[in-house]
Amino acid sequence: MRVSRRIGWSGVLLPVVVAVLLATAAPAQAATVVAVWNMDGSGSTMTDSSGRGHNGKLHNVTALGSNYGFTRKPAYVTVPSHADFAPGTGNFKISLSVRFSAVPSAAVVDYDLLRKGLSGTAGGNYKVEILRSGRAFCLFGGSAGTVSITNGPNLANNQWHRITCARTGNTVVLTVDGGTWSRSGSIGSISNSSTVFIGAKDSGGGDQYSGLMDSVTVTKG
Repeated sequence: MRVSRRIGWSGVLLPVVVAVLLATAAPAQAATVVAVWNMDGSGSTMTDSSGRGHNGKLHNVTALGSNYGFTRKPAYVTVPSHADFAPGTGNFKISLSVRFSAVPSAAVVDYDLLRKGLSGTAGGNYKVEILRSGRAFCLFGGSAGTVSITNGPNLANNQWHRITCARTGNTVVLTVDGGTWSRSGSIGSISNSSTVFIGAKDSGGGDQYSGLMDSVTVTKG
């Protein structure tokens, strides 16, 4: 009787303990959309419709009403640095749509679609590119290392394509039109004070994208 009583109490207490632990566990951090650039309208301002005020400035970019054209040299958009664009060790995701008909030339090397910082920038960097193969490319470099990935088809077919580059822990995930590939490695913390560039590497128009772009979204957490 004494042994069976102990088993009975264990059967009662174990579910109670589990329930208490689940109830008191810290909730998972929700993802926050920190910027939505629909690239609509005209003028020299790229409006952030997320409500967080991350408006960008157009530099020789052609506002076509429903998307942006990057054809003049140099042509790019700049967005001031902000903590919203510093993922630290947290998750981070960039999604955008592009349409172009030719791969980058040997002189251009690659198309920089969105980037914050360079390879030597203190605090790390991240970027979304199109390589000379016409494939999408993602890179996240932090205090512990750099992880990059390229995959998918040649996108230079003058059709719209949706590209997403995400950092989840130490894994970088590339998604192109629903197809997904991933690569893991040490990244660490990413946090720099660089301007966000869209469509080029820098103010000189290095690695400038040549094509149309639409619907850029940045998510943190």
